[in-house]
Amino acid sequence: MTDEKPPITPEESMPPDIAPSTIFVEMMRQAASRRSQSERPTSSPDTAAAQQPVAPSQPQPLRLNAADSAPLSVPSTPLPHEPLAAPAVPPTRLDEAQREAQRIQRIRRREARKRQRRAGFIGGLVRTLFVLLMTAGLASTLLTWFTSPDFLNRRVISGLVVAEATLAVTGQPTQLPTPNYLRKIGIVSGHRGPENDPGAVCPDGLTEASINFDVATRVVVALRAQGYSVDLLDEFDARLNNYQAVSLVSIHANTCQDFGERVSGFLVAKAAARPEGGPDTLLAECIAQHYGRATQLERRFTLTLDMTNYHTFREIHPLTPAAIIELGFMKDDRELLTTQQDVLAQGIVEGILCFLNPVPNNPNATFVTPEAAPPTSP
Repeated sequence: MTDEKPPITPEESMPPDIAPSTIFVEMMRQAASRRSQSERPTSSPDTAAAQQPVAPSQPQPLRLNAADSAPLSVPSTPLPHEPLAAPAVPPTRLDEAQREAQRIQRIRRREARKRQRRAGFIGGLVRTLFVLLMTAGLASTLLTWFTSPDFLNRRVISGLVVAEATLAVTGQPTQLPTPNYLRKIGIVSGHRGPENDPGAVCPDGLTEASINFDVATRVVVALRAQGYSVDLLDEFDARLNNYQAVSLVSIHANTCQDFGERVSGFLVAKAAARPEGGPDTLLAECIAQHYGRATQLERRFTLTLDMTNYHTFREIHPLTPAAIIELGFMKDDRELLTTQQDVLAQGIVEGILCFLNPVPNNPNATFVTPEAAPPTSP
């Protein structure tokens, strides 16, 4: 009697070191192979025998050779019951990406800090300039309000005026004393110009413009003889706009009106807008002193708005000292105005020299009449 052994199942025929999943895959492959053989169609009578039912055979044991012991290749498509795993990223590439992102962040932070520093520097500079300008404006305003006109000596004021006028003429500062040819003086002949304004007119036709021009030309000639640069200007001369000089004097004569009594004398005025005690005051006082001494006329102080708010005062440069003089009344001072023009011009010239050379006990400059002066074009 032979001992019959039970058939060996595929699980028992597998080596003990094969994974269960591998066994399952192999069983599925064998089942699919048997199913495909049983469903294969027959095309000839010879195949009828093949269509006879086949008795189920005993399961054959799973035999694995040396080649089958190698790991089975599993399709790349995962099984339905297994989750889809994310692709693995090499650790080295991940570290490089993180380092690159950190480097870019550091660069952006540095650029942001640089922009903040630049903005802070520019803002601080603007604030500093604004504070300096405000401080300077406030200080100058306070000094203007609370500083007395006599704070500076008249000699100092005159020297500053000369230096300013020299700078305007030459374009560069020079050391005092300044040569006379670098010191420009303006003389305005009242009512002269293309407007043909005669000014005041007497009944016999004597005009103020003719008297003014006669005296003004003599003043110009005398000052040029002293070596000064002198401009003879019209009443509304275009050069008066922002005119810069060491001094400017406008020459006029008073009305020819009959007041019913004798009215004689001269008037000298500065701009009402200019500070008292400044260069304009010094110029007006020098002219009044020397003109009165030369002509023996009385000085009057009934100044009109036309004198203190004279249009030329508003046109010239603010640092140009200026004064206006009324030579006398055309009715009662007529003889002096029409026959003694040299005396009138001498008083004005000496007054200007007094202002330009404020030295105590300085002898009056020798007056040069137009006839003795070198020929010059006005």
